[in-house]
Amino acid sequence: MSSLLKNIAKMQIMLADMEAKIGIRDIGAIEKSVLITIVDLADDATLVHTRDILQHPLNNVYSRPSLFRALKNLETLGKISKGGDKRGLYTLSGESA
Repeated sequence: MSSLLKNIAKMQIMLADMEAKIGIRDIGAIEKSVLITIVDLADDATLVHTRDILQHPLNNVYSRPSLFRALKNLETLGKISKGGDKRGLYTLSGESA
């Protein structure tokens, strides 16, 4: 068990380093989860629908209002932007893409 915990500790340190390099170390856990979800879903399409973000397995522990706040915060931070002509579509912005 302690070997597993040691591996988790090493992975957390690596993750913190990578997050710092791309400038997301200081954003909240929900914002990170939503951003990673958009990155994951953007593999299939440039525009990601809110419905898919809400249903993603990384986000099933968060309330709907919290996820919408996270989307707004990420938009304010310039990590994502609204895309397309329809409501509820998001895309990665500039450096996040």
